[in-house]
Amino acid sequence: MVQPPLAQISALGARPGTYALILYLHAPKNLQIGRLGGFDFAAGYYIYVGSAFGPGGLAARLGRHIKGPSKPHWHIDYLRDETVLEQVLCTTQNLRREHAWADVWYQLSPHPLPAPGFGASDCRCPAHLFYMPQAPDRQSFIQTLKTCYPEDDPVIRIHFDGSHR
Repeated sequence: MVQPPLAQISALGARPGTYALILYLHAPKNLQIGRLGGFDFAAGYYIYVGSAFGPGGLAARLGRHIKGPSKPHWHIDYLRDETVLEQVLCTTQNLRREHAWADVWYQLSPHPLPAPGFGASDCRCPAHLFYMPQAPDRQSFIQTLKTCYPEDDPVIRIHFDGSHR
């Protein structure tokens, strides 16, 4: 029997790891993303890549993304308030793969970056947010990771029912 998504996230515990949030935006929206600026976000799917190497690990970081902050702190907080969380992809290993995951999604996305620099203020990546009008090809993403990093732990998929705003 498959556990409910919140139980699956809780079971990750304080282990570190890398994750991707698969979000859906129902209608176009113009949003101010902190000091990054204002951007027009089209309806469709957004993939945000992050990592959890601080206290509380993946369970704490993903829990924060699910619940949402009382006051926006990171770029994703501004977009997360407007989207529905559809799925989380993650690994629970102490290898920093955030930038590699962002690069794979960048290569898989045929569309321009929705907000250059989004989620990447502390690195040289063009962004950690990617847009696709249709559901992203998660299997191609996972297969690319397996090819590039065969020694890595498998990607865990956590599905949500569309009610997690």
